[in-house]
Amino acid sequence: MNIFEMLEKRNINPTNEFDRLSMLFLKEWSIYGIKYSLKRIINREFYKIPVKLRQTFLSVEDLLNELGIPEVSSYGRDWNELFLYCEVLLNLINTTKFYLDKDETAKETAQQIIANIKVILEKTNHEWAQIKEGYIIVDKNPATTEAIECLENNKVDLALNMIEYNRVLLKGNLTRKREILVALADYTEPMNNDFKGTQYAALYSDSRFLVNAIDIRHNNSGKGDLPEKAKLWTSREKEDWYDKTYQVLLTVILTRKHMDVSKEIQDLKPNRN
Repeated sequence: MNIFEMLEKRNINPTNEFDRLSMLFLKEWSIYGIKYSLKRIINREFYKIPVKLRQTFLSVEDLLNELGIPEVSSYGRDWNELFLYCEVLLNLINTTKFYLDKDETAKETAQQIIANIKVILEKTNHEWAQIKEGYIIVDKNPATTEAIECLENNKVDLALNMIEYNRVLLKGNLTRKREILVALADYTEPMNNDFKGTQYAALYSDSRFLVNAIDIRHNNSGKGDLPEKAKLWTSREKEDWYDKTYQVLLTVILTRKHMDVSKEIQDLKPNRN
């Protein structure tokens, strides 16, 4: 096995990768006796960062401390900390790119951080995606990409919601996941007549059952119409069923597109009569 194969197969550790990113972010260089670092340059321009990211914070340290990810720690880092730090760095670099590009060392350091993040995401089967607010890290989900391509052009908000559902840091946030599922349920509801009487009718029926009976579209927790098994679910089990519902709704959207294409194929075939 050569060195490239060895490196390709290596397992990454969240603490090590966090420390590498932090070292790059804090790395100093001097120009005419003045010390610079990527963090110092961004801090200098911090007030110009869009308020959606800056909020009321006064510096990078202020932001990181609020998020619970100090750059120096005697404890190990978990995956959530690493992914959140990656999101912060991606957005800070993106929103201050104009200023970073003025300094060649800052530009190169920013590029190295981005390159490291790309490797981290590739090795953990994640990717970054852009929503209205900025960049987030999401699980790779080809079905989401395909389903978004099936949406009408005016469904931008729904597409962004679908991307957000796969966000790594959305795990455990049942309230937000429920909101996104409701939006998907509202979008697929008018498809009822399209599925009626077809071989895919059961798929559509399953999707309606899930969004209406397991505390998604209707707040039926603890009520008689909640399935008996569902009354005993833990939060983790409930989230698992939310995720299954998300996949079913994606399948409904993809199947609806397939039905249209299937009709076109039938029209294309020679008349066999």
